[in-house]
Amino acid sequence: MEILTYRGEKANLQVLAEEIADHPALKGHCVAQVQITETGEQESLRYGGWAEITIAIASGVATNAIYDGLRYLVDRARDRGVVTEVEPQPKDDGHIDASTD
Repeated sequence: MEILTYRGEKANLQVLAEEIADHPALKGHCVAQVQITETGEQESLRYGGWAEITIAIASGVATNAIYDGLRYLVDRARDRGVVTEVEPQPKDDGHIDASTD
């Protein structure tokens, strides 16, 4: 499962989640979840709360059409306000590298 995460204003990301749920090509293959976060753009004068949206793409359907649809909706969200991609965190598999330099 492919996971994409974006950070921005809560209201804007909620609209993005609704757009994903309503999009004919995405609604059966993508699930979007919005979580409120304390991290935001400190210089923003807007009053909206900050959040992160996590978009999960079902395994086996990660096609160009899915990514093009998501890119289009994220660009529309960027037109409405600040939306930044959050880099994926490396997975901690519990392995400790014992090598020394």
